[in-house]
Amino acid sequence: MPSCFRIGGTKGPVKPRKTEWRWLWSRSQRALLVIVRLCVCIPAPAMAACLALRTFVIGAAVTAATAAAALPTDEHGDYNGIDLIEWITSHPDGMIHESIRIGRERPGDPTSINGLFVKADGKPIEKGETIAQIPWDHIISPGNAYRNYKFTSCKAIYNLAKELRRGETSSKAPYVKYLLTQSSGTMPGEFSKAGKKFLTKMLGGDDLPPYEETWKDDYERMWLDQCAGDESDEVERFAYWLTSSRDEDTLMVPIYDMANHSNDSTKLNTLSYKPREAGDVFRFVASMRIEPGAQVYNSYNRCGSCADVDHDECETFSFYKTPDLFVHFGFVEDYPQSWEFDRTDDQTVDEEFEFCLEKDDKTGELVVTWEEDAMPDDEDIAWVKEHINRLGVLEKDKERLEENLVAKSNDDAGAKLMTRAEWDSIWTYHRALTTALNAALQSSDASRSDEL
Repeated sequence: MPSCFRIGGTKGPVKPRKTEWRWLWSRSQRALLVIVRLCVCIPAPAMAACLALRTFVIGAAVTAATAAAALPTDEHGDYNGIDLIEWITSHPDGMIHESIRIGRERPGDPTSINGLFVKADGKPIEKGETIAQIPWDHIISPGNAYRNYKFTSCKAIYNLAKELRRGETSSKAPYVKYLLTQSSGTMPGEFSKAGKKFLTKMLGGDDLPPYEETWKDDYERMWLDQCAGDESDEVERFAYWLTSSRDEDTLMVPIYDMANHSNDSTKLNTLSYKPREAGDVFRFVASMRIEPGAQVYNSYNRCGSCADVDHDECETFSFYKTPDLFVHFGFVEDYPQSWEFDRTDDQTVDEEFEFCLEKDDKTGELVVTWEEDAMPDDEDIAWVKEHINRLGVLEKDKERLEENLVAKSNDDAGAKLMTRAEWDSIWTYHRALTTALNAALQSSDASRSDEL
């Protein structure tokens, strides 16, 4: 979950410029030496072997017992988290709503997304009902050093690494076993050298977001330098990546971290409440009635500038925009999207322009809503056109680039070749970026015509 939240005071939250991100806990990482893909997507008989491979990759410190233990599955062979649910509800402070199901949107379909759902034959979850209440003892945290207003913690990552090494002997074994199956290599900071180089090229050097300081060398700066991490320790490295993509500020919260992201007001159906202090529970609550069969959604950048939510219900605010979600989670969010562009590095000149990009439910058309006093000027428009043209030229050369830059096998990825997953991810973001720039251009032209 996102760790960029800052609680607004009486003057409101302070908005960081792109060179002021040191206070944010950037979630980008560098590549694993060996990339192991998600184990929970494979049939149960093959799962033990996959977990054994994962154990080998992140180091012998993770016990062989963890590697051999298959995760529980349903009749379709999909992970169902029943061990997690039983573990949490066995605690006096633990609670999981009886209608919650962990699994695939379409059970048995390996192409279907994993997440949290209301059982098709279960009761609806009513507004205000608790979806999950997670005891403090079941959360991986900084311990007594926890403060609910802090968003970074070296100790939390070290504590996660410690639990991963313990494996089956961990007091949080059901959660640890699940975490050990999670995929890596999906975020730009984890890309191969070739993948990073091509992403930089696609972004026009450092002209377009996400800006390099938020992703390219963040692992080295944040973990190795600030937290004095050990570059040779694969367990620490894996723990850093997990917290970067899954934590809620400084907390790793089971069940809650399985909810997928959406800011669509028709889908987003939850609120979360962090512990006020060490020892308190974490609560995950329905913000609207959730019908049987529906998915349970969370927002990874809740209450941002484009969020269509009641701000009275916002416990925290996020400055993450669509490019930031790509950096920190490795996906391009669906609409609504939030974009901000800055054509100059000169911090003495305010040249930023930002907007919300939504899709009309009835017509399917994209709608741009500009931030007040944030419309692009003539120089901005020329800059946008230049990048639209450049991105178009790059796309025309896609077939040749693919042949020269994509490795036949992940083992061949490195300085000259990238993985297929990295290639696909970069082009997914390319399409989103091109769409956003074109929408901004068309909306700006329309606004100018209206003024004439």
